[in-house]
Amino acid sequence: MPRVAAILAFLAAAGCRKPAPVQPRFCDQDLSGLWLNSTDRHFAYRFREDAGAIQGDYVQRADDGGLTPPSEPITFDLRRTGDAISGVMRGSGESPGGRICPLEFETRISDCKPDALQIVVEMSANVGEDCKRLPAADGGVAARDLREFRFERAP
Repeated sequence: MPRVAAILAFLAAAGCRKPAPVQPRFCDQDLSGLWLNSTDRHFAYRFREDAGAIQGDYVQRADDGGLTPPSEPITFDLRRTGDAISGVMRGSGESPGGRICPLEFETRISDCKPDALQIVVEMSANVGEDCKRLPAADGGVAARDLREFRFERAP
């Protein structure tokens, strides 16, 4: 009987594993603040982060650093998960007949460094007169016009 107890104790100890280490979340930093497009520092983005929700606005940056809102607002609504930050950029587009349509563009952060972000943003969308996205020629979802940008934290 002592042998059975020893074997059971050994099996029980072998079954107790250390929990997996907690993986750090993707881009584990507060993104609040002013970010500048690295290829044209006149394009600036002001982000506010609260409890995993990241809200933002595009602002025009003058050579002297002054900020002014654009004539038509462009906003960001991003959400954090453990392994991604993604959401939409909201702006407007024009239908073939000239109607101004509110649009949402796919947006995600693809890489994150302490003072730099790589952001993939959908840049355009074809819409009909009803302001709905047009399907692809085969009736499926139309391909997205995605571009990647580098943002740097403003000094």
